[in-house]
Amino acid sequence: MTETTQQTNVAETLARVLPKAELLRETGDILHFAVPKAFDVKEFDTEKLLSNPRRMKLKPEFADADSFLRYVARHGTPSTVAWCKFDPQTFALSFTAVLDDHAPQLAGWRGHVAKFEPDMSAEWKAWKGKDKQAFPQVAFAEWIQEHEDDITSTGASVPTSLQMLEMATNFVMNEERQLKSAIRLQSGGTRLTYVADPDQGTTEAMQMFEKFAIGIPVFHGGQPWGITARLKYRNNSGKLSFLYELIRADRVHDGAAKELIQQIRDGLGSVPLLMGSAA
Repeated sequence: MTETTQQTNVAETLARVLPKAELLRETGDILHFAVPKAFDVKEFDTEKLLSNPRRMKLKPEFADADSFLRYVARHGTPSTVAWCKFDPQTFALSFTAVLDDHAPQLAGWRGHVAKFEPDMSAEWKAWKGKDKQAFPQVAFAEWIQEHEDDITSTGASVPTSLQMLEMATNFVMNEERQLKSAIRLQSGGTRLTYVADPDQGTTEAMQMFEKFAIGIPVFHGGQPWGITARLKYRNNSGKLSFLYELIRADRVHDGAAKELIQQIRDGLGSVPLLMGSAA
């Protein structure tokens, strides 16, 4: 017997007696094999060989309500469920649509999820960011000038943006003058009397409004909401500083959040919107 023949016989014998890989079962496109090494069961997923994936796996996050609603309308199924998480204390608000959620008597993969967390508007961030913070006299005048487009007049009780600008200009003109007195008027405003010329004993007066109103959107891209603000001053050795206090901004925030929730609910159509978490 030649060496080559002997090697061939050994190889054939080994191939016959050694364990072989065997196909145990098929689960859809997944093949389950028993392989020789301790007969470990291995999986080979053939999904990557298919022309299309078996199911959608995506978690997009949207910047506006319209995009969120359009995506849900395009990819929604009878099992799609939307969730809204709203904290009435912190006003944190977010929406989650599970496109492949569970159906009655049928579990869903819950791997195709769309999210929308509305951002606050630039105007809301600006006015809320400076709420109850003191401004030096000129800095407050500059703030009013920079945000004059947000100032609205809801009637005779609050000034127009032009009147607020005139008041801000007077603040600048009287920056270096000492405050002599401040008298609250029946109209609700305050008359500030400055010493114009200490040597001559002359004075000049200006009126400061007690309240003013702004109209700003709460959420980015939303409709303006009206908010009234109290205008206050502080006298530090004749030097003035000013601040404003937004009146019940929490109610405005709550109202805007509930309005957006209703907008999303209406836009979802037949897709249910549940209050709570999708986790």
